[in-house]
Amino acid sequence: MHTRLLSALLLFSLGTAALTAEPPGSPALPPAVVVPPEVHEIAPEQVTRQLVDHPDTQIIDVRTEDERHTRGYILNSLNHDYFHSQKTLDALDKLDKTRPTIVHCAIGGRAQFIAVKMHQMGFKNILLLKGGFNAWVASGQAVAR
Repeated sequence: MHTRLLSALLLFSLGTAALTAEPPGSPALPPAVVVPPEVHEIAPEQVTRQLVDHPDTQIIDVRTEDERHTRGYILNSLNHDYFHSQKTLDALDKLDKTRPTIVHCAIGGRAQFIAVKMHQMGFKNILLLKGGFNAWVASGQAVAR
């Protein structure tokens, strides 16, 4: 009886682990982060107003080059791929930290991680594109190719 119970528990835990594990070859998800209260969200529909009111706004796209190529991108956005880690952080460190900066990825996770890093680097006005590029497209905003 004891052996059967242990066997059943082992099989259950292995099955649960298999259901929650990422499939092989899937992109790594960014670690969970706590976004500082100084970092705000901006809806896709508000970006045009932001750019009119603050034409010096920088737009940082942290998706991969392949994502930009296949899905398109926001016109005049700079691509600093999240997966290039230190290279991306070094490039961001060279930007003007006083300019408003909109950060986005596909849905938001990678952008949140980068926004936290940017906040730690001293960026003063960071805006996360709410829902990421997918929300941008879904709301009917212009996509460059």
